[in-house]
Amino acid sequence: MTLAWETRTRLDWPHIVVALLVIYLLTDLVFPRLLSAFVAAYVVQPMIWASLAYLIWQLPRYRPKLKVRFHQPLAVLALAVGLFQVFLLVVGGVVSGFGRSPYSFSPQGILINLVFVGTALLGLELSRAWLVNRLAPRGGALTLGLLALLFTLILTPMTKLMGFSGGQEAARYLSSTPLPLLSENLLACFLAFLGGPLPALAYRGILQAFWWFCPILPDLTWSLKALLGTAAPVIGFVIVQTAYPLWSKGPTRARRMADRGLVGWIIGSIIGVALIWFSLGLFDFYPTVVYSGSMRPTIDVGDVVIAVKVPASKVSEGDIIEFREGNITVIHRVTEVHQTKEARLLVTKGDANKEPDSEPVFPGQVRGKVVFRVPKLGWASIAVKQLLSR
Repeated sequence: MTLAWETRTRLDWPHIVVALLVIYLLTDLVFPRLLSAFVAAYVVQPMIWASLAYLIWQLPRYRPKLKVRFHQPLAVLALAVGLFQVFLLVVGGVVSGFGRSPYSFSPQGILINLVFVGTALLGLELSRAWLVNRLAPRGGALTLGLLALLFTLILTPMTKLMGFSGGQEAARYLSSTPLPLLSENLLACFLAFLGGPLPALAYRGILQAFWWFCPILPDLTWSLKALLGTAAPVIGFVIVQTAYPLWSKGPTRARRMADRGLVGWIIGSIIGVALIWFSLGLFDFYPTVVYSGSMRPTIDVGDVVIAVKVPASKVSEGDIIEFREGNITVIHRVTEVHQTKEARLLVTKGDANKEPDSEPVFPGQVRGKVVFRVPKLGWASIAVKQLLSR
C-alpha cells in the first residue's frame, strides 16, 4: 500500500468505524428526539455527512487494486450495472404495479433531497473506499463481507429493527430490505476495492437517484423486493468479476479472492432467500416449532416439524395435521374422518391427551400434514421468544 501524502495521521480504521456507528446512533435515535424532524434530517445530517467526507478526504489515501487508468472504465461499468438493476426493478413494477413517489418534486424539495442524499452518499462511499483499501488487502473476502455488514447496518433504520409485531413480519422485512442492502453493499465494497470511491458512487448513486427522484416507482411485493434486490447485485458482481481479468494480468491474489467471494456470495444469497421463503411457507412445505407437549411421545416440546400443504380431502385417519383454531396453530393426530353433505370433518386428538378435541376440524382450518420431525431444533426459537416476552 502506498500513501498518497507524506503527512501521516493518528486516525486509523477503528476511529472511522466508531465515527460511522456514532453517526448512525445520533441520526437514528438522538437527533430525532432533540430536534424537529426537518432540522434533524435535512440540516444536521447533511452537515455531519459532509464533515465526515471532508475528514476522510484529508486522511492518507490507500491505492485500490486496479491502476488509475482503469478507474473510469470500471465506474462506467458500475453505472451500467446500476442501470440494469433499475431496469429489473421496473420490470418488477410491471408485474406488481406502480405507485407515486412519497418525496417532494417542487424545486425546493428536489434541492433539499439532493443535498440530503448527496452528502450521505459522499460520506458513506468515501468512508467505504478508505476502509476497504485500508483493510481488505490483508483480510481478503472476509473483510469485504464484514464491511458490507457494517454499511448494511448503518443504512437500516434502528426503529425498523426494533418495531416488529411478530416473527413473520420480521422475516418479511429482513428479506425485503436488509438482505438486498447486504447484496448491494457487497458489490459496492468490491467496486471500491478495485477502483476506489468513484465506481461505488456510480453504482449506488444511480440507485439512489432512481428511488429519490423518480416520480413513479415500482410498488413491489416483499418477495419481489427480496428476489430482485438480491439477484441484481449478484448478476452485477458476475459482470464486474468477468471484466476484472481484462484489466489485471495474471492470477493475482485479488482475482483469487474475487473467485472465492463470488461463489460464497451466490451460495449464501440463494440459501438466505430460500430459508426465509421456506420459513414463511412460500413453498409447498414449511417448518413449525412445537411449543406444546400434547403430542408426546411422538412429538415433543422444542421439536421442529415439517408439514406439507394438503387439502382436507387428502387427509386420512392416523395422519398428523396442523390446523388453525382461532389464533392458535395446533398439531394433532386425526382419529376419525366424517364425510357430511356440507364438508369433510376431521376428529383430532393429541397423543398425550385422554380425550379427543372438543370440536371437529373443518377443511378451511387445515394448513398441512406433518411428514418429518427434527428433535430439539426449535429450542433456540423458544428461548428467544421467552427472552423477548419478558
